[in-house]
Amino acid sequence: MKPYAIPLAAALSLAKSSPLAAPSQSINMAKDALTSSAPAVEAPRLSANDVQPTEPMRLGAASNFSQGWNEALFQSALALPLTNWRDSIRWADVEKTPGHYEFTTPMTSYPARLATRNARLTLTLNWGNPLYDAGQTPHSTEALAAFANFVTELVRRYPAIDTLEIGNEINGNNFVNGVVRESSLAQRRRYHLAMVRAAAEGVRAAGSKVRVIGGSVHSLPAGFLWPLLDSPGAKDLAGLALHPYTTPIDQLPSQIGVLRRHPLLRNMPLHVTEFGSVDPASAADDLVRSYATLSSLGFSEMDWYPLNDRGDGFVPLLRRDGSITEVGRAFRFANDRLARFRASNLSPDPFTFIHAFGPDLWALWGAPRKVWIDTAEVTAFDATGNALAPEQLALDETRVLILQGRRKLAFPESVKLGCLSLIADSFLGFSYPAKGIRSVPTGFASFTLNAQHTVPLETLPGQQGDGVPWTPYLGRTTAAFPRVSADLAIPGPSDDALLLEFPAARTGMLRIVGEFSAANPGAQLPSISLQVNGRDIQPLPSSKSSTINRRVDVQKGGTLGFAIRWNRTARDSAVKYRIRLFDDAVCPV
Repeated sequence: MKPYAIPLAAALSLAKSSPLAAPSQSINMAKDALTSSAPAVEAPRLSANDVQPTEPMRLGAASNFSQGWNEALFQSALALPLTNWRDSIRWADVEKTPGHYEFTTPMTSYPARLATRNARLTLTLNWGNPLYDAGQTPHSTEALAAFANFVTELVRRYPAIDTLEIGNEINGNNFVNGVVRESSLAQRRRYHLAMVRAAAEGVRAAGSKVRVIGGSVHSLPAGFLWPLLDSPGAKDLAGLALHPYTTPIDQLPSQIGVLRRHPLLRNMPLHVTEFGSVDPASAADDLVRSYATLSSLGFSEMDWYPLNDRGDGFVPLLRRDGSITEVGRAFRFANDRLARFRASNLSPDPFTFIHAFGPDLWALWGAPRKVWIDTAEVTAFDATGNALAPEQLALDETRVLILQGRRKLAFPESVKLGCLSLIADSFLGFSYPAKGIRSVPTGFASFTLNAQHTVPLETLPGQQGDGVPWTPYLGRTTAAFPRVSADLAIPGPSDDALLLEFPAARTGMLRIVGEFSAANPGAQLPSISLQVNGRDIQPLPSSKSSTINRRVDVQKGGTLGFAIRWNRTARDSAVKYRIRLFDDAVCPV
């Protein structure tokens, strides 16, 4: 993955942050957490015995041995051990005379060595060959026929290849060129499916069962992928390849849920062939959290980017000298302990994430709260496999906790969770209403205000056109703004205000915490006001950032939230935000 130059309005929602929550995770403020006065809240009695074993999701890594050979690094990858590879072979390196193929260098013959180690390979094919279409992304009949022949030669020669990924981030401009790069999104989809069809024909000619996957997109642009799947050429797609870099991990279920609203995607295999982190301090946890989340979502494959240092800021599994990094240790631990099972989501509420791998191993994280374990039966580890002191266990939103039991794990016999006063969260409770649903949601919601009338925003799929975000977001089909995602809000110039609200399910005293910051360097916050029942009760100061932490008396049926107003331009109006509600009476000190 390489950074993209994306129009401002789209880039505002593509900022890297922490990831998405599922539609089922919208918050019902009438849940027991609002009324319980117990000092500790036991999660539902869910046992990992309820997990139905299925084929585990593959855990691999994106290497680049096709671009330059390093024998010591290759040996370090084998020793990791890396058994699921994602790499390429450059067409131009093996066909220099039409119809004649030579696999004579380590960069073109390495798949043969993988087969001797029982490793498998997802092979990415996206670049052209100077013999055809002047080396541009293949698009002519002649080039596509030659590409099909190249595919036939590859899959016959290398049994380690079991998946072909056609294209690489085809919705961007970094990995396509020539006619395809200059084409419209609609035409680019047609070119891509022609290349997929050629690859599928090449596989069939070899009598092979290699899976051909495509799509191969950066982010999660349902608006780009849905029309692709509606095309006749989509019949040759055996799966989709996704690179969801711009989706926070805990937002993946929601955004994948939007993507899967297309009928063909309800059961089509999904492969994350690139995912990574630019934060060395959190990368190990990011790897385990993303693997657990995607495994529970039914994905076929997750490949960490990169295997080795590329110099682009993404945290690798291996340093340039072949030594293992902290995220490499997490990869090794996950591969050894987690990747033997298909995960099952046992999360008891929208703020607590629990994924079971078999009956006796859980990966947990979430809103801060104490965790107790039966120390005679359960051992706790961090993301890299280091043992943790049982008396200091607690959940954290970005730090994963691994619990390993001597026998099956279950609430409350072997694991208990402490009290949680959090009852609503704009980030963890963010959801995407289905088309046609206009009723007020039960949890966090966003509206526009015009002449005292509120109108809910619609779910827009992402990259349905130029200049919009490449992930699902809330907005209007008829206007560029407003725009709302789980952590970014941009009001519209023609609205009185953008409202971010929680409905009150009962009467009582709640504590609201709102955190706001200008989304762009040098900008100040636009006008933001705390509202109760649609009335401003406290404006926030005009500054780069502001936090409010206030107790508010609410009435059942009322609303509590913030109004954000347009400030000259989208750049000056864009706000990074998070709003949480607490019922402190639930957890008395």
